[in-house]
Amino acid sequence: MGQPRIGWVGLGAMGVPMAAILRRAGYRVVGFDLDPTRLAVAEAAGVTPAGTLAEAVSGADIVVAMVRTTAQAEQLLAGSGGIAESAPLGRELDVVIMSTLEPSAMRRIAADTAGRLSIVDAPVSGGVAGAEAGTLAIMASGPSATLERVRPLFDLLGGSTFELGSESGFGQVAKLANQVMMSAAIAGTLEALELARGYGLDEQAAVEVALAGTGASWVLGHWNWMRSLWEDYEPGNGLDILIKDIRAVVAGAETGRAEMPVSAVALGRLLAARDADYASRK
Repeated sequence: MGQPRIGWVGLGAMGVPMAAILRRAGYRVVGFDLDPTRLAVAEAAGVTPAGTLAEAVSGADIVVAMVRTTAQAEQLLAGSGGIAESAPLGRELDVVIMSTLEPSAMRRIAADTAGRLSIVDAPVSGGVAGAEAGTLAIMASGPSATLERVRPLFDLLGGSTFELGSESGFGQVAKLANQVMMSAAIAGTLEALELARGYGLDEQAAVEVALAGTGASWVLGHWNWMRSLWEDYEPGNGLDILIKDIRAVVAGAETGRAEMPVSAVALGRLLAARDADYASRK
């Protein structure tokens, strides 16, 4: 038997290099995106373009979805004309959701499509660089048999894969927890550097001291790149994705699932940094 056929939906900045890695490993990858420009980029990377979603799903052994928002994922999987409707009759189609979604929505999608789709949620951390290098951290949960079938894909796409249980949504919870820690570190670093500037201490000196002390973090170690997200902000970049995720966390807190006061403050900091620098360049 040959490699499974992969249907890939969502060919953005991360989706294209991830799909291309599978193609280079010998998988036949048929990709779909609503943006024809993205389809052309994917085709140049070896991905077979599909004219419709149904064409990408038809004949696929595994479908991978890498869309941006929860609403897009819900429509893509369970909506009219979506993957559940396009899936072959008589068996559940393995689907891997590598987007970051609200955990409750992930569980609702899995329940609504049960019997047609067997879903693993597997959001990732590592950004475009990790997608290109195949070194992403992958946080996966879903039926154990499905996890076993899709694990070879994760071994190619990620440097670390964490299997978090058979219940849908745990991957999403882990990803949002990661985003909370990251956003809190950004907010704390912004505040610390304001303190340094307020007393006239050179900002870079404060960073170097903290990197050698207990204030060190991944965020601080990549601070020049981190600050580019707002200093060189363009709509839709990585900062907007982080803001989207933290908004989901704060919204979830309002339902009583958890208290997230630090996330709410961090969200305000992220929005202020984004809007101030973008406004100054307009």
